[in-house]
Amino acid sequence: MRKAASTSTTARQLGRLAGVAGAVVWLAMVTAAWAQDTVHLASGGRTGGRVIDYTGRQLVLELAGGLRRTIPGDQVVAVETTKTPQEADGDRAAARGDFGAALALYRVARQAEPRVWVRRQLTAKIVWCHRALGQLERACREFLVLIASDPQTPELDCIPLAWLPTPPPVALEQSAEEWVAGNQGPAVALLGASHLLSTAARPRALNRLKQLALGSDRAVALLAVAQTWRTQVATVAPEQLEAWQRAIETMPHRLRAGPYYVLAQGWRNQGQWEQAALALMRIAILYRRHYRLAGQSLWEAGQMLERLDRPEQASRLYRELVGDFSNTPASPQAADRLKELARTEG
Repeated sequence: MRKAASTSTTARQLGRLAGVAGAVVWLAMVTAAWAQDTVHLASGGRTGGRVIDYTGRQLVLELAGGLRRTIPGDQVVAVETTKTPQEADGDRAAARGDFGAALALYRVARQAEPRVWVRRQLTAKIVWCHRALGQLERACREFLVLIASDPQTPELDCIPLAWLPTPPPVALEQSAEEWVAGNQGPAVALLGASHLLSTAARPRALNRLKQLALGSDRAVALLAVAQTWRTQVATVAPEQLEAWQRAIETMPHRLRAGPYYVLAQGWRNQGQWEQAALALMRIAILYRRHYRLAGQSLWEAGQMLERLDRPEQASRLYRELVGDFSNTPASPQAADRLKELARTEG
């Protein structure tokens, strides 16, 4: 009888332990479900929960128990979340410069992704890929998808603005005319005006940029001002270039790549090769995601260094361009120049 009672007691204890263990497992699963995203804040802190939505205006975070917290968009630095295998593979492909493979993977990931805010981030990555591949019209179309979903997108730095003084393809020029004249929002008007600055519609584009520079969307206004500089690089005075430099330093870091390129053109036209090279190198070092602009910047920085009689330093930049930005239009130029410099040294 004692043995039977002992066995019964043991069974009850095991049952209670199993219940406790089950509760612990359940609690762990709930905690994981409600803390799957990590939000990094501008204050340096971070908070966890499940991101319900994230736009340029605000981030909505659901906490354990169903409570919701709203965080202003300008206080959010980054969000860590679980990635699908396709997105993770896409990131790796983009990191090694295989933008075609990355593009295909991001498209698959976006189609399968149920979270709207993550789909927006994937759309931004798709824009970056099209830009790197030189597919400007497709990049612009995807950007329109992004901005329609979130007019104040925190991914504004992916906007495929024109910074080089080259005319757009005919189809893109026609679309840009519509964007400038339409009412799809300031970011779309900025996109259109930037591509029209190198066309016969330049006066109209410049007028639209000046209007945007006075608008309430600060990020768009800052980029619009920098776009107007493109019309002044041939005549700008050194003191004005210094003012441009100060203006760039007040911009959000993610928006500085294109403005630095315009600043470099101004310094170059003044014969200030060192200053031009420094501005270009900032792009190549800090904004490598701007793949084609970074490649062009390396090429031009090398040219500036050659003017300063620094062929060895120029050669290092050309080698970096050929190695890391091999799929840019500037890469063949750099390869040819390396051969010429090697013959000169020989």
